[in-house]
Amino acid sequence: MQNNHHVGRLVRDIKFTVRGENETKIAYFKLAINDLKDGKATYIDYVAFNKTAELIRDYVTDIGQVVEVEFVMRNYNYNDKNTSQKIYAMQNQVTQFRIYKSSSSSKKLVEQTQVADQKMSAMNDKDLPPYPDFSSNAFEYVEG
Repeated sequence: MQNNHHVGRLVRDIKFTVRGENETKIAYFKLAINDLKDGKATYIDYVAFNKTAELIRDYVTDIGQVVEVEFVMRNYNYNDKNTSQKIYAMQNQVTQFRIYKSSSSSKKLVEQTQVADQKMSAMNDKDLPPYPDFSSNAFEYVEG
């Protein structure tokens, strides 16, 4: 099995749902991952299920929050409700995550990201908070 690893900032609020007879808990979220070569961000969607989804819903709460995810890429398919056409897709299924709580100085960065998101305009790289320096002691490590 291939495990993948990303560190990025939460772009918007977690979308949490419960589906099916088994009441499967699902959390959908998006992270902005900075490309260290050119400083541009890539926006990547993730999904988590059951206990992992609940933990993400409860602890990944602030837009701009730094999140580290381990995930596997999974194929899935479904029938489109409107066209009844079979759709084949990939999803990044989170298996583990960690959050980094920063000092109060990051609150201003979170507010800047929220303002950019509220403008209903497409976010671009300059709207994102700067990439954190994980070598500093400003972050508290929390694992979920």
